[in-house]
Amino acid sequence: MSRVRPDVPASDLSAVRSPLASRRTVLLGAAAGLAGVAVAARPAQAAPVYTPIPKLPGEVSRTDTRTTRIGKKKFEVIDVVWGKDRARLYVPWATPPKAPKPGAVAWMYHSNGSTHTALDGAYAYPGMLMVDRGAVCVCPNFGGSTWTTQAALTHQVNWDKYMSGVFNIGVAFARANSGGGSLMTYAYAKDMVRGMRGIYLANATYDMEDLYARDPGRIGPVYGNDPALVAATNPARLPQSAWAGKRVKTVVSLVDPVVPPEKHGLALAALAKPVAADVRVQYHEQGHTVPGWTHSDMAATFSSWL
Repeated sequence: MSRVRPDVPASDLSAVRSPLASRRTVLLGAAAGLAGVAVAARPAQAAPVYTPIPKLPGEVSRTDTRTTRIGKKKFEVIDVVWGKDRARLYVPWATPPKAPKPGAVAWMYHSNGSTHTALDGAYAYPGMLMVDRGAVCVCPNFGGSTWTTQAALTHQVNWDKYMSGVFNIGVAFARANSGGGSLMTYAYAKDMVRGMRGIYLANATYDMEDLYARDPGRIGPVYGNDPALVAATNPARLPQSAWAGKRVKTVVSLVDPVVPPEKHGLALAALAKPVAADVRVQYHEQGHTVPGWTHSDMAATFSSWL
């Protein structure tokens, strides 16, 4: 397991190539033709202007158009309700629904105790870094803090269908902090998200039975206090073959009191490395606090997997 420098420069995801098409297929369309589209100024409380991003299926709200901090790219922040769950999306003007060229999607899995609003919280800056690269970001609620229960897995299936039905997806990536890691790793290993190229874990969970053993009062109720249900969808129980050809980066702290890496990030890396396409491990000393450098490192890692 190698250590990777966090200061690797991130390349532009607009040059990605689709694993499903020829190697000459450009995944992310440039903003040509869109940069010159003007959105008319509107007074406060006015109805949203759905140009160049039209109203999405299930859309319940959107903010005024935003601009990324670094790349100065325009994007829409949209909440969608679908399949009895809610998600927040960052949709770049450069990547509207059903764009003629396939684009990228970045899935964000919120931590335990958080919600879909994490896209405007812990994931706001890394989300904008992905928008700068033309990627759509989505952060579903997944029913709340429901780990890898059947309810959470059902929401995952529904959101995969939604995203692939609304957007022209060529490739996908995923990021999880803390408790979001279990659902993300299970979904990736089970190929539940179309186009997934690799995942990034930051102090993220993996072994649900370890979590249950150490904190049954918090983990147990969502599984009906049934250890068999916890085990049935525990990503740590999946065979090594589930990680064949996969790409994983895990950022861990050996002094993390909440997510012991030997049971989570390091355990996943050790299992996957013999068969995976790429496994990277990087250490920090901030305990369970996610280091700020992970944001740019995430973008650089995703770019390197293209």
